Amino acid sequence: MIDLSTYRVIDLSHDMIPGEQKIDGQYLHGEPFFGRGVEVQEFMAYGARMHFIQSQTHNGTHAEGAYKYLDEGPDMAGMPLEAFLGEAVVCDFSGKGPGEVVEPSDFEAAGVRAGDIVLVQTNPDLAGDLPYFSDAALEFLIAAPIKLLSSAGNMYYGPPPNGHTAAEQRLFECGIPMVDALKGLEQISRERVFFIGLPLKMQRVTASWCRAIALEER
Repeated sequence: MIDLSTYRVIDLSHDMIPGEQKIDGQYLHGEPFFGRGVEVQEFMAYGARMHFIQSQTHNGTHAEGAYKYLDEGPDMAGMPLEAFLGEAVVCDFSGKGPGEVVEPSDFEAAGVRAGDIVLVQTNPDLAGDLPYFSDAALEFLIAAPIKLLSSAGNMYYGPPPNGHTAAEQRLFECGIPMVDALKGLEQISRERVFFIGLPLKMQRVTASWCRAIALEER
């Protein structure tokens, strides 16, 4: 049995604040996530308050599956569950400036090894000309191979202008899924943690909201 008292539970997920249409007609405004809104409509059923939800699945902290690019790739229900939890290494690239390149040596220095979940910490204040992985860095992760790639954004997985999309497709083709839009990686003090970011078991979708957490040994 896992003794959770020996771990610190670190929430790595964004808050999602929907707009809400109440039964009485009142409307509560939400806060879109980088322009991606969530709308909920309140209703009563079985004597309890419930909600219809309208949004996109690529919103807030979310897991992504191969069906995003590959017609015959698995949807979120078909992605292997074990890919979204396991030992993770934190790669702190927050010192990378605009347009700087992440090379294989950066991942080597961070201690990336086979079977890792790779959590990339970035500089949240950057915009526009973002750092990016070189082609060699991407191939290093694939050759390792890592199990999952996740970041807080503010970094491209391939050279701009179109390299990020091509890199994502390459990762999926090699069986490596992603969790996007982590928040709070700076809370982690150790180089390695146990990561959990489980997607919903939903068919026909390319992404799923998830509650991403890290278990850090005390």
